[in-house]
Amino acid sequence: MKLLLVNPNFNKSSVVVPSLGLGFLATYIKKYTDWMVEVCEPVLQGISMKETLDKVKSADILGLVCYTESRFFCFDFAKRTKKLNPACKIIVGGPHVDILDIKILEHYSFIDIVARSEAEETLLEIIQNKPLEEIQGITFRKNNQIFRNSLRPLIHNLDKLEFDYDLYQPWINNWKDNEVDESLKELKHLPIITSRGCPFSCFFCSAPSHWQFKLRTVSPKRRAQWLKDLTIKYNIGYFRFYDSLFINNEKDIMEFCDILEDMNLKINFRIDIRVGTPRHILQRLKSIGCRIVGFGIESNSDKILIKINKGIDTKTIRETIDDCKKLGLWLIGFFMFSLPGEKLKDIRKTLSIFKYFDVLNIQIFKIHPNTFIYHQLCMDKKIDDEVWFNNNYGYNSEAGNHFFFCRDLFKEAIFSHKEIALIISYAYELRNFQGSFYKISFLKQVPLFIRFIFIKMVLNSVFILKLYNRMLDTLWIKKTKALLRYFKICR
Repeated sequence: MKLLLVNPNFNKSSVVVPSLGLGFLATYIKKYTDWMVEVCEPVLQGISMKETLDKVKSADILGLVCYTESRFFCFDFAKRTKKLNPACKIIVGGPHVDILDIKILEHYSFIDIVARSEAEETLLEIIQNKPLEEIQGITFRKNNQIFRNSLRPLIHNLDKLEFDYDLYQPWINNWKDNEVDESLKELKHLPIITSRGCPFSCFFCSAPSHWQFKLRTVSPKRRAQWLKDLTIKYNIGYFRFYDSLFINNEKDIMEFCDILEDMNLKINFRIDIRVGTPRHILQRLKSIGCRIVGFGIESNSDKILIKINKGIDTKTIRETIDDCKKLGLWLIGFFMFSLPGEKLKDIRKTLSIFKYFDVLNIQIFKIHPNTFIYHQLCMDKKIDDEVWFNNNYGYNSEAGNHFFFCRDLFKEAIFSHKEIALIISYAYELRNFQGSFYKISFLKQVPLFIRFIFIKMVLNSVFILKLYNRMLDTLWIKKTKALLRYFKICR
């Protein structure tokens, strides 16, 4: 019997890290059954949809991870699978399905089961042929009726879970975290996750509800031992932790650092932290190999931070940045533009701190199901569950379908999609301006300086931004742009 677990996304630009949840599921089933188990990450493995579909022909159960942006890829792959292998039981899970489970089964008859929240024990019981009516955490179809069972309690002790990276060989050997500094690029990289959940309630994030508003971590001893085992087995020099919140409490983190130090393990790693993390904790983590920290700031406007229930303020943001810079840590900042109520002056406040970061990750704010803002929009009758099944709604790209919070979709949004995309493009340019300006000749500095002044004008006036954005599609402005592009003043 064979279980095939697939991330059914075939877009090379949108898949940069394995779906680690599939690895935990595969390892769990491999440990407790005699089934053949395979994990398939088409983009990272470099295989096509046809090659992936060839694998489903021999599968008894297909498990698909479903993300919001790539949901239509997931549903399309499920449909193709059922046509090729009608006897294959298709299970869909992941962060997108938790509250859309019934709708998914109503819309797609080729999907048999939706697994909600944590699924290791759920999947094991399905494979063991336990009656579906008795399996917690699933929504399923039987005799043309849909049944929704109660939610499964979370696994209390994460130390009992394992992750077999042999399931990801050999392609995982080539995986890299592309946001590191040059000194780390030649090392062998490995993605890892040692916790689940988040105790905070940012209004744009579905992680708290997906993990039932709990944060669980492996024990400090287990975390340290795992790093040691992986370092020895695979010769790893750099670990990228994908924990939403690596530092759960000071006691556990200090114990982890002490154990790792006693092991005399020479590694480098990256973690994501929360704004407000005490400096002495960061200093201790650096002493045992932490080289990179990332944190989600989203906005540098106190008004917006309150509005999105971020639980931080601009004063603490600046203090955390200063602490990290003084410690010599490589900084990665995560930001969102077009947040509800965000005006151009709020965006300028955010732009003002970009200079402190080594790497920027800027996104247009978008809506996800099972988030506070989504539920609010539903209550206000501005959106409903059916939109997630309409491929003509939202913004389509090679990377999938996105619900950007822009004026094109939501009249209360301040910016259109084109306007906010222009702002983000200019934000990256301004960030790179100072680093490149003094490294080029005077003749090349002149057009670059003119462009700098032009961008500043656009970002300092809503009127100029909107006027320029509307003019971009006119014929004469296109010709003018072609001329300016020749002199490298415009792109």
